[in-house]
Amino acid sequence: MARFSISDRVRWSDCDPLGIIHYSTYLRLFEVAEHEMFRACGLPYETLRKTGGVWLPRKALQAEFHSPAEMDEAVEIEAWFSHLGTTSLTMRFEVYREEDRVHRASGSLTVVCVSKETMAKYPLPEDVREKIARFVEP
Repeated sequence: MARFSISDRVRWSDCDPLGIIHYSTYLRLFEVAEHEMFRACGLPYETLRKTGGVWLPRKALQAEFHSPAEMDEAVEIEAWFSHLGTTSLTMRFEVYREEDRVHRASGSLTVVCVSKETMAKYPLPEDVREKIARFVEP
């Protein structure tokens, strides 16, 4: 299977006073990759929420920092689904400096599928499983 990839840039507002990326920015980059990966699968989050009857709230988040990115640096974020459970899925992320692939950060995010109406756990719909299959990589 393939990994999803998207480019972004470290902005002024992403940095601390020294011009180095603030750790919380990596979470924003993970979220950008997450949303765009779902969109690439034909499942924009808003469509899933409005017409799918389910929502995917966050359950767990992990991040590891390897080297600091700097202001205005172009980065590449790779994302993929590393685990599909009955009611949950886990995504993995890797962030690299775009020009030479220096590893900046890695992380994972687990979301739980819930019914939009009751917010109770709900099995991940089969059509969602089928659409995201192209980016599943254990």
